[in-house]
Order: sequence, then structure tokens, then C-alpha cells
Amino acid sequence: MSKNGKIGFLYAVSQLHAGKGFDSGVVDLPIQREVHTDFPIISGIKGAFRNEFEEVFKGDKDIKIFGSPKEKEKGTEDQSGSVSFSEAKIFLFPVRSITEGFVWITCPMILSRVNILFKMFGNKDLETKVSNLLKTIKSDKEYYSTNKTEINLEEYKVTPEYSKELVDFLNSIKKILPDETLQNKLKERVLIISDEDFRFFVKGSTEIMARIKIDETGTVDKKTGGLWYEEYLPQDTIMYFIVKTLLKDHGLDILTKETDKQFVNIGGKSTIGKGFTYIKYL
Repeated sequence: MSKNGKIGFLYAVSQLHAGKGFDSGVVDLPIQREVHTDFPIISGIKGAFRNEFEEVFKGDKDIKIFGSPKEKEKGTEDQSGSVSFSEAKIFLFPVRSITEGFVWITCPMILSRVNILFKMFGNKDLETKVSNLLKTIKSDKEYYSTNKTEINLEEYKVTPEYSKELVDFLNSIKKILPDETLQNKLKERVLIISDEDFRFFVKGSTEIMARIKIDETGTVDKKTGGLWYEEYLPQDTIMYFIVKTLLKDHGLDILTKETDKQFVNIGGKSTIGKGFTYIKYL
């Protein structure tokens, strides 16, 4: 398999809403999730990049990377893009903590998935660091990047073990965050919990916001009822995705050069300040 690809990390500068449409549950507009794990995902990364960097990738560059647009000129043939984009998957999820302010949580399944991608693209250094970390953790214990005997997640108490292997890994990936203050917090506030507990928090600790439709008089729209609920991934969520070459003559290097360390709007609700993200490739 070709190793010509990279892992992109996506840091949420504001809340993210990648919706799956209306639902019949309590939340009218929930976010996208994996069917088998309920872990959050974001599809449509390719479309978001094409839209955000329209002025950067013009003409031949745009078609080479992304393929023919939906509305192409008459008489021209369809051309496939040379770069494949995966959906974005959850990596670190922020949870409130009385003792810490907030902590990022992850789990062995997430670390294993990321490790497979480091191996897939030949990143030996990071593959080794994650492999060493996975060898030291047990599924029934928690591990923290700071030496503390007790911390709180929401209303739950956790008694984690300190993991120097976790700190070593975090030091190697700290640049996925846009400034030094956040990078230092990353090294201090990451907690590994079980896969089952991780699923519990990513299901129950997202942001649910009530929205009200206002009519032209400035009051609640009586025709529609006006009230609905939307689900968001919280600010400071960190996700990952892959970009991989599909053709021998590809535009991957151009893509990663122009979009690395850039801010991109992804998902819906951009007119109310949602969906702003920071991108960094490793």
C-alpha cells in the first residue's frame, strides 16, 4: 500500500455542528456519529476545503486536487481528483473538571486507530511512541499526563496513574494546537479512560443549544413554533482525518503546503460563529 499520505489534525476553535439532519429524539438536530461506537465524526472535509480555499486552488490546481466541479463547462470530461479525504474522527474530547478546569479524554481504541495510520503512512517516530504507550496501559485503569492521584470528570471521581509514555507522545504532537498556551495545556491535561467510559462522555457531554426562530417583528415565529435544539461538539475538541494520493500525478504536496496551519470553516451554522477550526498535518 502506498505510504504517500498524511494525517491532518483538526482543532475546534469554536463549537462544531456536522449534522445528520432532523431526528425524532429530544435533540432535533444531532451531530454525525459512527453507527457501532457512537463516536462523533465529520463527513464532507473535502467539500469544506474546496470551498474555503477557492482563491488558493484555482483552475488546474483545483481540478487536479479535487476533481471536476459539479457544474463543469459543456463539452469537458469528468476528471477525478488526485487526493482522497477521509471523514474526521474523534481524537481528544474536552470534558469539564472541578479539579482541572477541563481535561481532554481519549481511549485505547482511539490510540490504536491513530497508531495504525502512523504505520500506514510510515511515520516511524510517532508509531513507536503510540505503540510504547499502548503496551503500558490496561483497559480497566485510567492514565493521566500529570502526576495527580485524583481528578474529577463532570461529577465522577477518577484515580489515574501517571504515564510518562503518554507525556512523551503528547510532546511529539503538541503542534496540532495553534498556540503555546494550548500546547502546554495539552501536555498536562490528557486522560486515557476505557473505551466504554469514553463512549459515555462523547454521548452525554456534548453541547445542546436551544434555538428560536424570530419573525420580521422581532418576536418568536408563531407559524413554526420557533423552538428547536441543536447538538454541538464543544470548543477545544480535537479530531483527525487522512489525505492520501490516488494518482501518480497528484496534488497532495500542494494541498498540505497551502492548508497546513490554516483556519478552516467546517460543518454548519457558520453564520452564528460555529465551525471554525485549525488544521495541522503530521
